Amino acid sequence: MTVADFRSDRGSVLVLGLGAVVVCLLALVVGVDASAAFLQRRALVALADASAIAGAQGIDLDTYYREGASASTGLDSRAVVHRVASFLAAAHASTDSASGVEGLRLEQVSMEDRTVVVRISAPLRLPFLSALGDQDITVESRARLAYRAAG
Repeated sequence: MTVADFRSDRGSVLVLGLGAVVVCLLALVVGVDASAAFLQRRALVALADASAIAGAQGIDLDTYYREGASASTGLDSRAVVHRVASFLAAAHASTDSASGVEGLRLEQVSMEDRTVVVRISAPLRLPFLSALGDQDITVESRARLAYRAAG
């Protein structure tokens, strides 16, 4: 081989082109997986919001029937938990596999004064980078029981 053979640019465009293709494919993979994670989190937040609202409707019926809808009407802890669990079970059962949240777990239902706090989680399902490890998405939502005075 001569010195002229090593100084030739022959084939360097091919290497540059392959590098550009690899970078574009990596950008595509990251974009698709980031979008999938965002959409899964958004679906989980919607479920948490709706289940917290359902739980906030679990009022103490004895007080409600005795005094009407007033500031003294509070939440019934058993009714709150039952409403949240029932809502999540019905929502999970009524969705098809394409739009549903697989592996949905109810982590916590708690009450702070007149506020219902719901925490749910589900495994993160990524189309390309799922082999990197199991990760969960956990979201928390709050709904408050509030009455407005009639009139």
